[in-house]
Amino acid sequence: MKKVLLATSALVMFAGAASAEIALSGSAVMGVGDDGGVDGVRSIMETYLTFSASGETDAGLAFGFDTTIGVYDTDGGLNDDGTSVYISGAFGKLSMGSVAEADEVATLSDIGLVGLGIDNVAESYSGDSAGRESHDVNYTYSAGALMLALSAHIGAGGEGDGYAVGVKYSFGDAYVGLGYNDDNVSLAAGTVTSVYAGGSFGAFGVSAMWSEWNPDAAGANQDAYGVYMTYAVDALTLSAAVADGSAEADASYGIGAAYDLGGGAEVKGGVGDVRGETVWDMGLSFSF
Repeated sequence: MKKVLLATSALVMFAGAASAEIALSGSAVMGVGDDGGVDGVRSIMETYLTFSASGETDAGLAFGFDTTIGVYDTDGGLNDDGTSVYISGAFGKLSMGSVAEADEVATLSDIGLVGLGIDNVAESYSGDSAGRESHDVNYTYSAGALMLALSAHIGAGGEGDGYAVGVKYSFGDAYVGLGYNDDNVSLAAGTVTSVYAGGSFGAFGVSAMWSEWNPDAAGANQDAYGVYMTYAVDALTLSAAVADGSAEADASYGIGAAYDLGGGAEVKGGVGDVRGETVWDMGLSFSF
């Protein structure tokens, strides 16, 4: 414990000397579940620790980085769960590293403790799904209710590098969005157009998306869609989701619940049918 306190004090002193801020945050889950695989019921344990550092130039430009280290019960080792560096100002925000694809302006949430995978069905073609390139550069600009985004993967194969654009408009507690992704180098080469909408209406919340993939190779276009809904009453939040697509044999669906215990702790769980498999999980979720 003394070593931890000394290390923390050293970080704070260093941060003050450099006129910067360094912060730590984390999350963890513990529980049981069945993902429909051959292993049947399994234990679930995941932890995530995020290091965030930020500073400001004399001209008022903000800069920093975020690094998340994850530990999963499947391997027990440390994993880079996402690292990015950014600079931002009146011109917008430029990020490099583990960044979002710009066409995913409003992704769907999932059901359950660690997620049953219903959202993955809806997002089969958007972002870096279906074998598309993960982008390593992202630029966003916000002006009031309007948000614009651009992203790309640089060095993925010269002329065939992938890129994406997105736009989102919020009005009150609701939003609409549009995304476009062009990937010419992966096995899923082609363009994807995505449409998003959702919002919060009192105790109810809803988010929906639809996307269509137009492959470069011969073949018909393919689409996917999903809807995620919530209802909150006091500390209890109920959720439901459905997703389907032209490449799916049947629709995937599920229901879930979360109860807020306070202090960053929740009881969470869900059950559903995803791509023909019955899946479920339940347990405790913590945020620090």
